[in-house]
Amino acid sequence: MRVVIAGNGPGGLELAKHLHREFNVTIVERESLPHYSKPLLSHYIAGSLPEEKLFPYSLDWYERKRINLRLGTEARLIDRVRKVLVTSEGEVPYDILVIATGARAREPSIREKEHILTLRTLKDAELIKERLEEEGEITILGGGFIALELAGNLAKAGYNVRLVHRGRTVLGLDDELSERIREALEGAGVEFHLETNAFGADEKGLKTDRGYLPGRLKVCAFGIVPNRKLAVKSGIHAGRGILIDDRFRTSARDVYAIGDCAELGDIVGGTANAAAEQAKVLARILAGENVRYVPFRSAFFKFADFGVAIIGRTKGQGQWLDEDTRVFYDGGNVSGVVVLGNAKKAFRLENAIKEGLPID
Repeated sequence: MRVVIAGNGPGGLELAKHLHREFNVTIVERESLPHYSKPLLSHYIAGSLPEEKLFPYSLDWYERKRINLRLGTEARLIDRVRKVLVTSEGEVPYDILVIATGARAREPSIREKEHILTLRTLKDAELIKERLEEEGEITILGGGFIALELAGNLAKAGYNVRLVHRGRTVLGLDDELSERIREALEGAGVEFHLETNAFGADEKGLKTDRGYLPGRLKVCAFGIVPNRKLAVKSGIHAGRGILIDDRFRTSARDVYAIGDCAELGDIVGGTANAAAEQAKVLARILAGENVRYVPFRSAFFKFADFGVAIIGRTKGQGQWLDEDTRVFYDGGNVSGVVVLGNAKKAFRLENAIKEGLPID
């Protein structure tokens, strides 16, 4: 059976790894590079990771696994009647098609945004790294994990880092957790400008409602936009992302979607770990197992040397289990936890929550 995967990110690659023995797998990827780790791009920019370490699998690896990798090939349209993926390099027939096109960086909706860079691809990272080495300082817009990882890693490397965020807290967490994270990053050298709205930019700085912030290098890192264009052009239902059910099925027969491009119950995964987990479940489904995907947030970050694990649903006001663990409840039941600086404890609590065991 021919499985064609549009996208060679964490979801597409993980799916191919699980299917290549039993299926004829083809990956169509618009970039001209084999899979590389986007979560590690901030380490590359900071100079703590050489470029070659971003690439976990060589072209020879794809050949040994008999995965047909078509680089520099853009997926443009799905001919659902003939079951053909139309690409920039010709047609690719499929029995099963999986859309794993990921997402693009959200651009700032302000005037003169041409003076602000975004980070999503290796090409973006190369430009930021080159500019950073010239300037020695950077202004980062955003309060999510991409912004905090970039800020932490660059401050740790000795660069002057300003972080501008319109919200009062970071990562969508409550005041106490946000304060702990802010204090840790300030200790690493990050200068915070919270509750600050940027409304314009020029070559030399950023215009905000709290004054002008000088700095030639500015990077927007506040979110992603799912790549749903292929689905929409092909008549497949989409909202914020490509709409799927709990078996990753789209509105088109034999067409599935996983990763950052997919939306299940108003949720877009948003992390490489989520995309890989979805790929593992879809591989089981395509192998004939009767399983369904249940979304579960589980994200592990490191900002400079400060680790943060966000597990489950963490809305509302939490309670401290101990000095590093904040627990959140829903109707008396534990719905999520945030663990600061203790990865071993985080993995243990993650398993407990998934299995419905008590938290102690």
